[in-house]
Amino acid sequence: MKENELMLTSLLDCERIDLAVKARELTPEQERQFRQMKARRAQGEPVQYIIGKTDFMGIALAVDRRALIPRPETEILVELAVSNGKALRQDGKLNVLDLGTGSGNIAIAMAENISHAQITAVDVSAEALTLAKMNAKTRGVHGRIRFIGEDMSVYLKATSAEARKFNIIISNPPYIPTEELARLPADVRNEPRTALDGGHDGLHFYREILKYAYTVLSPDGLLALEIGDGQRNSIEKIFAQYPQYQRVEFFKDYVQTDRIVMARLSETF
Repeated sequence: MKENELMLTSLLDCERIDLAVKARELTPEQERQFRQMKARRAQGEPVQYIIGKTDFMGIALAVDRRALIPRPETEILVELAVSNGKALRQDGKLNVLDLGTGSGNIAIAMAENISHAQITAVDVSAEALTLAKMNAKTRGVHGRIRFIGEDMSVYLKATSAEARKFNIIISNPPYIPTEELARLPADVRNEPRTALDGGHDGLHFYREILKYAYTVLSPDGLLALEIGDGQRNSIEKIFAQYPQYQRVEFFKDYVQTDRIVMARLSETF
């Protein structure tokens, strides 16, 4: 759907087909609102923020400047985690840890697609967590998601000391190198910097996750991460520092770029 159509269907609370089947005249107030929408878009604001919603795996989510807009590539991450998760702990609770939950898209999709999943969703941003909680409540899965306001590195370290075990750890962490942030498209620069900035080389959060994830994964646990363009070789080098992980596999996105990495614990760990 084209951006103008997205804005019009949102403004008129209708479907795209309705625009084609019957011409709709806007009221003067709707005309004013539509002009405001187009002006905001011309300033580089993402259309999802303008209409206040997006779709993720068929799930309608509220989105705004408090959190990163869910991308189609992240659907691949969740689909892989779901297909693996359904085979784990079918006779009991499946504990999932979502690091950097943002709008809550990953946690909510996991909850909706795996009926026996209990999710812990962590984010350093209190504003993002408020949005995520609202989305979870709207979708009716808030009772199965525990939201934690904490830096993911701090949470992993503390959880390691508690010996808490998760069957799946999943994350789409910030992975843009700091110096590249200023060169991002205008609409992306409108998204929260904390959800984009992956440190000087874009790998800060991968180092932190791999440093602690194996200590809080269950013996049959799965680690699933989204990665940035061209980061596969660097990610492989980080994994090589931790023999606790085995079966490290990479999966491509819709344009055949390595986008997802998955790993399990070594049987000898």
